[in-house]
Amino acid sequence: MLRLKQTCKTGRADSKLLRKLGNNEVYQLAMYLLDQYRGTSVSGRYSIPARLSGSGSESKNRLVRAVETAIVDTVLKHPVLQVAIADSQSRSPKWVQLETLDLRRHVTWHFKDSELGASLDNVLQELLANEVDATYPELDSRPGWRIVVIHFQATNIVEIVFTWNHPHCDGTSGKIFHADLLRSLNSVGKDAEIDTDDRSMIKLPDSAPILPPPIEEICKLPLTIPFVLKTMWKEWGPTTFRPALARWAPIADRASPFKTQVRSFTIEAEPLRNILFACRQHKTTLTGLLHVLTLASLASQLAEEAAPAFASGTTIDMRRYIEPNLPAYPWFEAERTMANFVTLMDHEFDRGLVSQIRSLLSRPAIALNSPTEVERMDKAVALSSELADLIWSTAARVRREIEDRIDAGLKNDMVGMMKFVGDWQQEMANASRRPRQHSWWVTGIGVLDGALSKSGSSSDNATSPPAAPGDNEAWAIRRAQFALSTETTAAAISISPLTVAGERLCVGGSWQDCLFDVSLGERIMADLEAWLGQLA
Repeated sequence: MLRLKQTCKTGRADSKLLRKLGNNEVYQLAMYLLDQYRGTSVSGRYSIPARLSGSGSESKNRLVRAVETAIVDTVLKHPVLQVAIADSQSRSPKWVQLETLDLRRHVTWHFKDSELGASLDNVLQELLANEVDATYPELDSRPGWRIVVIHFQATNIVEIVFTWNHPHCDGTSGKIFHADLLRSLNSVGKDAEIDTDDRSMIKLPDSAPILPPPIEEICKLPLTIPFVLKTMWKEWGPTTFRPALARWAPIADRASPFKTQVRSFTIEAEPLRNILFACRQHKTTLTGLLHVLTLASLASQLAEEAAPAFASGTTIDMRRYIEPNLPAYPWFEAERTMANFVTLMDHEFDRGLVSQIRSLLSRPAIALNSPTEVERMDKAVALSSELADLIWSTAARVRREIEDRIDAGLKNDMVGMMKFVGDWQQEMANASRRPRQHSWWVTGIGVLDGALSKSGSSSDNATSPPAAPGDNEAWAIRRAQFALSTETTAAAISISPLTVAGERLCVGGSWQDCLFDVSLGERIMADLEAWLGQLA
């Protein structure tokens, strides 16, 4: 039994129901149960301290003990990682307390003999695709998360991939997990007392875990009648006069296999600083720029008949709206809590703008029924100065839209509308028969502090100094990636940037296999990489 002396107790607690899932949690669970969404992942590339480096079984065992001890310490800090879901198929599922956690069911190790380099990135992308598509058995008796650790034994690097079922928590929670794991690796992981009889079975605390409250319990979510009527019309009204709907990527029949295509590229620290400086000069952010570059790529690849206009979405972390020192929850620190506090806002790009972008890009558009051998350019089309100006001005508009939405607070937010849904499984089954609304989402989770010089950031600012390269006695994160499984009823493509402060930016992209030709998704990622470099 593995115990962290300072945290675990020895008594035995009876399992019990804790609270009902909140509105957002039930919505996420419904998508999972209907196989519309499976998993979310944040991976971190950690440099190993010199004291834990080395070859041979003894060094390997020391590394495993240090990492697993830190994992357990982190899990015990976050109640959502210690609970399961009872009555999942009902309209009122509940969180249930567990007595133990079997680490063997949650943590997997891979030891590789290859050298560090492109091979590690290839292994990681394949692993991420498998992880975000994997399911979570025994919802009522096992927490919905898992970790895969990859160690290339000739290096001082481990890749730690944390993947979870979305009812437990949102994307920002993955960043919080890695920040706390890094703290634990640099503290508890050094000298925690470990029982050696059975390190796999974790005794959870006897006292009931204090789960974070759902957003509707701690924040007002006011709705106006015009907003409610507009939302209802948008959901159930006729779609004939809505050219921005993603009809070019119709929601696939669920007879199709569930498979996510995952791609990524990285931008090193110095070019990233140039990109962020250019964004500030043009009064936008990386998020705004990624939206418009994705728009340009799609507009250049799809014919006007298939996609005359586009709609996209930006995820927003609601933690910013939660007041500190809530009387009913004095222990609650939103910025350091793993929970479901995410919402979404819309952007639309009309026919005129899309037509203008198309006229400034010379790449021939791809018909939706084109064969896979359609010509694919090896290099992205260079942006003319006129097109670059249009991209920057549109990106500035997107930034203003995001700022206006944030400034408006939680008034007329979609999460507030969730209270009107009585049966989320039926609602999401109906959603699968409607036209797809968004062509893409930009779902970034900001900046991860890989050296823990501060508590972390949720902004686009990634200019903090990296961990000192000479400090080989401390754990540090050198690279991180955010990956999502396909969400069959949501955006056709997800763009997911994540930066390690002072290090590199990783831009992830994911989409449903067979929804469109894979070359289209790969072209988007290639365009984003090339155009970010050109605009820097």
